[in-house]
Amino acid sequence: MSTDALDAPRGPLRGRTVEKGSHWEEPQGRRVEKRARRRAFVGKAAFILAVAASLSSVVWRQTEGVARQRELTRIQNETSIAEAERVEWANRIQALQTRARITRVAQQRLGLHVARDDEVVLLPIAAGALEERP
Repeated sequence: MSTDALDAPRGPLRGRTVEKGSHWEEPQGRRVEKRARRRAFVGKAAFILAVAASLSSVVWRQTEGVARQRELTRIQNETSIAEAERVEWANRIQALQTRARITRVAQQRLGLHVARDDEVVLLPIAAGALEERP
């Protein structure tokens, strides 16, 4: 007995040859193949979109960082200028409050002079004025 006799189909299918896929299986095979290609495409598209979104996020974040850094630098410059002006005004006020300048201005503009000991008059303070006020 040969193995060919066992492999041969029996019954009504004896005369037909069996192909890889039958007529009814072929459309389903194409659908499966289409789905696989579609899934691969969707996967690649999703990956590309994810990479593009992350790159866009990085670019946006860097742009915002640069803009905020410029604003911070501008504000720091304004603050340092304002601080310098404040120090300048404080120095001017201190210079204007010196006794020597006040004496000179009082002599020149008002004709006043520094009082001598005999020109100073001390007034007595009433005892009621020394009490603390609430």
